[in-house]
Amino acid sequence: MNEDAGKKKFIKDFLQKIIAGDGFYEDMQIERSIKPPGSDGEGSTARSLSGNIVANITQLLEDDLRHTFDDGFFTFRLVNAQLGSGKTSLLCYLHELAKTKSTYKKLSIVKFFRISDLISIGGEQSLTIKFYSHILGMTFWHLLNSSEILIQNKAKSILNEYLEPSEVVNLIATTNLTPFCSKYRKYFSTSGIIFEKFLFEVITQIIELEPRFTFVYLIDDLDHLKQEHDKFQEIQLLIKALIRTVYQDFGNKTRLMIYIAGTSETVIKFLSDPVLKTLILNREIILHRPYKNEFEIIRNKIDERIRGAFQGYNKFDKAWQEIKNIEINPADHFRDFYKNYVTLLLEIYEKYFKEEPEKVFEGNARMLVESQCIQYWKKYLDQKAYTLSIIPTTSHIGNHAFDCYIELHHNNKCVAKSFGEAKNY
Repeated sequence: MNEDAGKKKFIKDFLQKIIAGDGFYEDMQIERSIKPPGSDGEGSTARSLSGNIVANITQLLEDDLRHTFDDGFFTFRLVNAQLGSGKTSLLCYLHELAKTKSTYKKLSIVKFFRISDLISIGGEQSLTIKFYSHILGMTFWHLLNSSEILIQNKAKSILNEYLEPSEVVNLIATTNLTPFCSKYRKYFSTSGIIFEKFLFEVITQIIELEPRFTFVYLIDDLDHLKQEHDKFQEIQLLIKALIRTVYQDFGNKTRLMIYIAGTSETVIKFLSDPVLKTLILNREIILHRPYKNEFEIIRNKIDERIRGAFQGYNKFDKAWQEIKNIEINPADHFRDFYKNYVTLLLEIYEKYFKEEPEKVFEGNARMLVESQCIQYWKKYLDQKAYTLSIIPTTSHIGNHAFDCYIELHHNNKCVAKSFGEAKNY
């Protein structure tokens, strides 16, 4: 892939962004294979909830989205991940996939949070109350800010059934999520409601108003409770009760999707409750440690970004050889791979590709050429009939790739051309 030369100044930003190896990077997304539990061969394991055959992570996640968004069934997944195998990336990827259809995006709540977010909430409330208060706070914030007026009004109506009018007014007037959730917890702390039932009441009332509306909660960092025995048991009981409620009261037919992710050791402990293990049977996604070929695919994606941006620099060949000589440790997980590999790339970047001070322009190459064209063609551009036409991508003319190409037009006809480069020849 030819990196748009006008983006050379963003390469270092790109490397700094991905070095942590934590989260979802669209450009670096690779397709990881999925196989049914107990089958042979490489790959992570999971079973489709719909009965459809799925061969990779994307197909699995899209199948889960259809299961809930299109078919209206409850989706619960426990993500069991070996350390550094991409559990957070999977949750973030699912969050992105939920935006791919306009109806999904418009008629849904998709919220990501970490268990550690709950622990950091002040107060003496139980983990259960913090869990539901956090989810409900985010949910009402989204409903009150929905583009659908009917949904906004329904959310206000539900709040008015439980809170004082002044409290509802204060919530509606709050313009940021964090203070909104803080006020929400405060107002409901003395309400005496059963939070689990209240969540399902909210879901039911919204779905009665808009049958396509869907609720998605993506929860990371189950490991944060591993050393806290009482809280760990509490989250087990909470999830067990929630799943039972869906099965018993809704017959598994409600537009709710919940993903909870943790590392393998924590998930094994989580499933030590035999009833919970039975409830989650066939709903587990087991992410295995990445394979060497997966590291190579990501490496090639990063390398091509660099080659597309810097090929043609006078020191490129030497830098490229150093890049290709970097050895990948097959024992690494994704996070370590990104950290170690990108650190070495940044060192090469600074050694070979950093602009010399006298060649630095505070802007991209096209901005430099554009400013020069405006200066040299000023007497023409002062006349109404003349305009600049700036080509927004790298232009290939003959055997040359020009990073910057601008035309001077007279009555929409090209009368002059300007070419520019952003490479250090």
